[in-house]
Amino acid sequence: MSDYLRLESRSSRKQMLPYLPPEVITLILSRLPAKSAVKCTAVCKSWYALIKDPSFISAHLQQAAALQDDYLLLLGLCGSTLRMVYRLYRENDAFEEYKQLLPPFKFGESRVFVICGMCNGLVCLAGFDSDSCSIILWNISIQKQFIFPTPDLPFEGRYKAAIGFGYDSESDDYKVLLIMPPVANEDLTEVWLFSLNRCSWTRLSKVCPKHSCYGFGQVVFLKGALHWPGYLNDDMFTHMILAYDLSAEKFHVLNYPETLKNHVHELCLTKYGESIAVVATGIFEVSGEEQLELWVMKEYGEDSSWMRVLHSTGENGEFVFDSHLFYVLGVRKNGELLLIVRGDRGYDFWLATLDLNCHTPNQQLQCLVGDIDIYASFFGSNVESLVLLDNGEEDTNVK
Repeated sequence: MSDYLRLESRSSRKQMLPYLPPEVITLILSRLPAKSAVKCTAVCKSWYALIKDPSFISAHLQQAAALQDDYLLLLGLCGSTLRMVYRLYRENDAFEEYKQLLPPFKFGESRVFVICGMCNGLVCLAGFDSDSCSIILWNISIQKQFIFPTPDLPFEGRYKAAIGFGYDSESDDYKVLLIMPPVANEDLTEVWLFSLNRCSWTRLSKVCPKHSCYGFGQVVFLKGALHWPGYLNDDMFTHMILAYDLSAEKFHVLNYPETLKNHVHELCLTKYGESIAVVATGIFEVSGEEQLELWVMKEYGEDSSWMRVLHSTGENGEFVFDSHLFYVLGVRKNGELLLIVRGDRGYDFWLATLDLNCHTPNQQLQCLVGDIDIYASFFGSNVESLVLLDNGEEDTNVK
């Protein structure tokens, strides 16, 4: 392009911009990818103020969610360095790897590290080392992070704490709930709630649950509530789901199917559409084979609506799949299960999808990615957003 044309195009832009109605400019900017919108804050002061306005950030998030151009986030260990690496995959049939990311610099040396939830483009991370506990919100799209002040927690119970993250739509606030189990027989459960709007922790002494929860990092955010697998009245033989409503700031209990209430192994929760599902694993008594079941609560909150949608063994007790189904990570938007299967060698593991609408075992299961780390795997759906743009810090570790 000649210098004359460049000057002419710049002049044309200057003449056009004043004649664009503000609502049109807002609509155009709200449809941009998150990183492009951030770059537009450098165009002029009015755009800077607009894009950093909370109402624009909410409008941009609604547009991104409507596009349904989501990415699946998977966590794993990287080779001999044992460093955590994130992989973003496109939520499509090809399941293409989009990007690899390192965790924020704050957690580079943490020995214990877990994802405590994902919501509206934010990932909540908790890292533990020898003398501290750190919690952080991380926006992958715009490389911003918010490091929480941490409450004064007893060291003995940190590694057993249940941490959940979600969004309170009634107060337009992001909240983190931390449940500390008793560290001695005479101690009580401690419950702490962090509000991003208030930027502070509050100890909830009046709403401490009588039930215990387990599954560090297995929290499910759904219907405005956080959900953990747990035990009824601390009875290790009676399973239930402990839920916490972020708006009402109250605990409540959801019951499992009757056949799982006294299951001998721990149960895992996952989101299934707009409801919740439970994964039950164990050893089949007749053949000694591993088994895996998936139950879905068709009507959220209705105990009678549980339905079993997956059972990995046939009537004779034999495994019906060529590969052993080791663990269910979650459910994709197309209804397929994303899970981990054991390979032919017995110690290798693959990421696979399972089509519940197909009734031929050999066609149901499709392997996607091999050689994954089963003990550092996490699944979650990520959408581009500008949340934290107005109050987060730059993440210097992400390129």
